[in-house]
Amino acid sequence: DDPNADLATAVLDQARNGLQQFIRAALTSNRCRVPPLVVHVDDYLGPQQDSLLGDMSYNTAMLQLAKWYDTFAISYGEVVRDISWLEGDSTFFNKNDVHFSNWAHQTIAWSIGFASLELLSTFCDDGFARAVYNFNSTGGDHNKIPKYYLYLPPPLTRELLRKDVEDKYAEALKSAQESYVAMACFNKTTGGDGNELEDRSPCIVSWIATPGGYGVPQISHFMDRHSKNSGVPIRGWKTENQLAEGWGNKIGWVATQSDATFTLQFDHIEKDVNSVTVFYLRSYGEKWDKSNARFTVSKFDENNSDKVMSTCDIAGVSEDRHSLTLSQELKMSATIRK
Repeated sequence: DDPNADLATAVLDQARNGLQQFIRAALTSNRCRVPPLVVHVDDYLGPQQDSLLGDMSYNTAMLQLAKWYDTFAISYGEVVRDISWLEGDSTFFNKNDVHFSNWAHQTIAWSIGFASLELLSTFCDDGFARAVYNFNSTGGDHNKIPKYYLYLPPPLTRELLRKDVEDKYAEALKSAQESYVAMACFNKTTGGDGNELEDRSPCIVSWIATPGGYGVPQISHFMDRHSKNSGVPIRGWKTENQLAEGWGNKIGWVATQSDATFTLQFDHIEKDVNSVTVFYLRSYGEKWDKSNARFTVSKFDENNSDKVMSTCDIAGVSEDRHSLTLSQELKMSATIRK
């Protein structure tokens, strides 16, 4: 067996699994409402593997899933791959590691800008074409326009067979319709601004760091509040805002010493809990050397003592000279009831 071929397949499966988990979580985050626009930007060009198929595995998985879920995919690699790999132009490609020069970063920004304009143009064209079709097919009677359901297709895995795909799609549609009825989406309550008042998020609590999420004050407030609930003081953790490379806005919750600990407690939860998902950064260098974090989820049982429901160890150091944002799901041994 070719070890490079096996590695390429392993990377492809890992990329597909990670991306698919994110896509499905994002598309179900706003229950009863139009799902958010999911945008994947592939800025990877290598060199992490000797096999070109291995280096293209992430891009392959991203494009597969973008087509499967009808999401937005932008690939910097596809823009410059020919001139970088085939012609050997190093302007947009670093042959030693994954870190690019300023021209490469600028080209990524231009690629995103162009793709966004193309997306807007296509969306408007499709909307107009759909409106014309609906008018011609119904004679202008809006009551006759067919209703379309937003639902997730079945997960794209190696176990999904062609002979089963029609039934799997039917099951997915049925499940979406049943969920729509169970959550009474047809009778949702909205405020004066049209926004839904009822919380239909599947999570009891969730946040992600800036950009686009929590900044330093919000992270600090969240951690302080829930650590005080636990009665266990935070030791060796703090919020960090890294601006060493300009307006990087690299904000996170970081450990500042060995054996650092923090405990968060959530009281009076209003939803059942089946899992906890942690998003974390894995990187390289002296700061990250030998770093490891243990996460434990527990609940108070009927005797008011801690019962461990899930635990896992997460290594913080990367074997390669690049940083990755990854996720780890901790599944509960039993559902924690509200």
